[in-house]
Formats: sequence, structure tokens, C-alpha cells
Amino acid sequence: MKRDDLRPYLEREIEVWSAKSYEALRRELKEKNLARCEMGAPYHLEVDLLEDKPDYLHVSVAVCSENAKWSCYYPLSSSFIVHRDGRVEKPVLHAGAKA
Repeated sequence: MKRDDLRPYLEREIEVWSAKSYEALRRELKEKNLARCEMGAPYHLEVDLLEDKPDYLHVSVAVCSENAKWSCYYPLSSSFIVHRDGRVEKPVLHAGAKA
């Protein structure tokens, strides 16, 4: 497995998490990060709240795979910002681009 093989998983998770409201993200990530590491799953996921500001949240999403052991030491990751007013700033991810 190559690093870019993880990109579709990262793109999917960025879409899922950035679609959540400011309030929902704050509630889910305020006390702890989310880590999903199931044996046999195609990828592992970690979601962290980087910044918790009154007007926005900055969230990091990272994926790795047990099929590529190196990726768990150096996961493919990106971040996005969700504003309290509902605006979302997220990266444009595509093959060949650095996340």
C-alpha cells in the first residue's frame, strides 16, 4: 500500500466531519479526541480538536492503515475550520497534492 492509497479514506472522513455543525463538533471533541482503530478495518482514524475558539473550531483528521505499518507513524492528515455561523474552510484534496 502506498501513501496515496489512503487519500480516498481521508477525503471521505474530511467530508463526514466537516459536515457537522460547530456545536456537534464541539460536543463530540471537547473532552477527548476520537480514535477508531479496529482490527481488519481498511484504515484507522483519529480526529482531534486543534483549536476551540468562540467563533470557530479547527479540527484535524488523520488516517493510517495496518497494511502500511509506516503510515501509523506518519499518518496522512489534513485539517479544516468550522465557523460558528456555519461556514466551513476545508482543503482541496486530490491525488498528487500534499495534505
